Parts: sequence; structure tokens; C-alpha cells
Amino acid sequence: MRSVRRRTALLLPALLAAAPARADWPDRPVRIIVPFAPGGSSDLIARLIGTELGTRLGQPVVVENRGGANGAIGMAAAAQAPADGYTLVEGHIGTHAITPAIMRSPGYDTLRDFTTVAVPATSSSVLVVPQASPARDLKGLLDLARARPGALSYGSPGVGSPSHVTVVLLSKMTGISAQHVPYRGGGPAVTDLVSGTLDFMFAGPSEVMGQIASGRLRALATTGESRSPGSPDLPTVAEAGVPGFRFTVWHALSARSGTPPALLDRLRQEVAAILATETIQGRLRDVGLERGPTDAVAGDAMLRAEVTKWGTLVHEAGIQAD
Repeated sequence: MRSVRRRTALLLPALLAAAPARADWPDRPVRIIVPFAPGGSSDLIARLIGTELGTRLGQPVVVENRGGANGAIGMAAAAQAPADGYTLVEGHIGTHAITPAIMRSPGYDTLRDFTTVAVPATSSSVLVVPQASPARDLKGLLDLARARPGALSYGSPGVGSPSHVTVVLLSKMTGISAQHVPYRGGGPAVTDLVSGTLDFMFAGPSEVMGQIASGRLRALATTGESRSPGSPDLPTVAEAGVPGFRFTVWHALSARSGTPPALLDRLRQEVAAILATETIQGRLRDVGLERGPTDAVAGDAMLRAEVTKWGTLVHEAGIQAD
């Protein structure tokens, strides 16, 4: 009798893990953790999806901002949540691929702890310089950097941020060197760039569109594989003289690994339907975002390849969180 009880105890976790999704899911609010402060692209995407998803599921979807440590605090919180479909996390290339590679103990492993619900959007960063800069194009900026090795400065929202890693990639491919000045967010860096305190920066379109339009910043190139629909007159970095250069910022809505397949499938279907609407696509275009892969499985495969690619780059570059 005792051995029967023991076998039952050993089998119970496996049986529970294999149990089908509850037919009444969701019967309480769902939350989307955003591992950043309110106001950025990840926050916008989470709120756009959350509003529509709540209507479709018949339960509120609450966006919870948990910023800090390059996104690691929010990501770790999501990784510790039950795999029951009630907690999602909206991050991007930084939180999913770069932060876990530059921190000794980030508190999560992207490939182990998460599976992709959707890749809602991608974007190209914009290479910008102050209006008074003598650099009129990418070649001009590279020439300045080569003439004064290590003298030019560039800003970013922090060590390991996409803005920082983009310059690391550019330096690797061109041989230039420049001084990195990390900030606590993109806004202060852009302010110093406008004032001329910094020499250049890679920034998200939404961060610099206003300053470019007003003439306070000059855009030199974009970082995508092809020209950005929002800036069709700007060449890509590859077109402007660095063949093979590409850095695309992607956003990822993720669930815990081990989420019951039926719940994961429903989440993927509902979010795909939301992202397919012209209203949502219009809102994303307004802030310089483009639609990501429409198939969730393809998006998950892309994300996993990107995590490996950029993790390797930052390790080789020796980037470590402060």
C-alpha cells in the first residue's frame, strides 16, 4: 500500500502538467508585465494588445510596469509566475537577447523560461547627429571617427541597450572606436545629443522623429535590412557603406514555457487577430513600428535564433552590466 502511495505521489506532478487547459480559462484578470517604465514602445504595444485582448477574453487585461536592471526585474517576475496563461510579458531584443547575456544572474533564461505568443512589431533604429555636426552622411561620420579614434561620444539608454549594442556592431564592422556615455533612459541622451554634448546616437524612431522634423537633429541612416517605410528617403547603414550591417529591434509578447498548449494556441490566435486589424497597425506605424512575423511559430523560431546571435556578439565584445 505504501509503495502505491509513493508511485501516485511521484506521478501526480506529471499528471497535473499534462492536464488539459481549464475550459473556463480565463476566469480572472490576465496581466501583461512590461519590464520598463510607462511610455515606451513596449508599454504602448502591451496596452494596445491588452485593451483588445480583454474584450476578446471577457476578462480585464492589466498592464503592470516593473522596470529596472535593463528589464531584468520584470522579466524575472514573469519567469517566476505560474505557467497558467494568466501572466504574459512584453519585452524586446534587449530584455530577451541582450540583458540575460550581460548579467551574471539575471533571474531568467529566455529560451528556457518563455515561449513566444507573438512578435507584434519590429523597427529600425535611426542614426542621428546634432544639427551642427559636420557629418552630412554615414561616410562623413565614419571619417570623423577614424580621424579622431576614441574622441567621438555617443549616448544610449544604458549598457547593453539596443542603442549601445548597435554601435558595438558598427565598430566591429568598420574598425572605428568611440566613447560610450550611458544614460538612465533614452530621453536624457537625446536631449544631450540635441545640445551637442554627444556626437551621435542610434535611437528609436519615436524618440527622435520630432527633433528630426524640427531640424534639431540630422538623420543619416537606418539600421534595418531594408529602408524603413516611415523614412523611405533614408538609406540603410548597409546601403550607406557598411555592407551586411543589420540591427532590427523586435518586440516579443511571451508566455511562460509549459503553458498548456490549448491556452497558448488561443492566446496566439487572439493576439494575431488583434494585430491584423488596420487600427492597431495604424497606431504602430504612427510611432515608427512595423508589423512583425504574422505566424507565432515562425516568430518563436526567429526569436530563438536572435537570442543566440546577439548573446554571442555581446559576449565576444565583453559587454557586462554595471
